[in-house]
Amino acid sequence: QTRPFIPSFTPDGRSIIVPNFRANNVSIVDLELALAGNPGAEVARIPLTRPPDVDNVVRPARPKGSAVTADGRYAIISGGPRTTFAPSGTVWILDLHTRTIVATVTGIGNDPYGLAVVE
Repeated sequence: QTRPFIPSFTPDGRSIIVPNFRANNVSIVDLELALAGNPGAEVARIPLTRPPDVDNVVRPARPKGSAVTADGRYAIISGGPRTTFAPSGTVWILDLHTRTIVATVTGIGNDPYGLAVVE
């Protein structure tokens, strides 16, 4: 029901960052707990919100892509609904230590998916 899209692993291989398209959030999954079949493997769920678009409508986040910085500190999530106007895309920067959104960047293309972190 959440329709997970393009997940990413943290560099240490301990966590999976999963954008949930329909639920408009991001899950952090502990890989060791998941492999053990522990139902508590999802250790965090962070809601994503978008500011109003140019027509003043607040649309769902619709996250799709994810990437993690080489130091494992930040996850970058791409999303935004497909619209008839461009650019409608959004990028969220998630601090994986505090599990909070620390930045939101709007106007990133229209309906963005994949992304990569180059340091």
